[in-house]
Amino acid sequence: MFDLIYTQTFQRDLKKLDGSSKKHLEKAIEKLLENPKRFKPLEGAPNHFRIRFENYRLVYKVEGNKVWLLFVRKRDEVYRNLP
Repeated sequence: MFDLIYTQTFQRDLKKLDGSSKKHLEKAIEKLLENPKRFKPLEGAPNHFRIRFENYRLVYKVEGNKVWLLFVRKRDEVYRNLP
């Protein structure tokens, strides 16, 4: 079982989503909890992954049994903010 940790940035981004996008995000998080490392890894950022839904990307980090939800943004914005 994995523990979800919501960063402040993720929580701020979540408030900006409309209802439909939030439902898609919930489904993506459910899939993520089944196997967090099955999604596309980010190059140059170890243990960072992304999930694509609608025109958004959810970026998260896996550390042991913890999954850090870092941020969710539109595709054209998300890759500028990577660590």
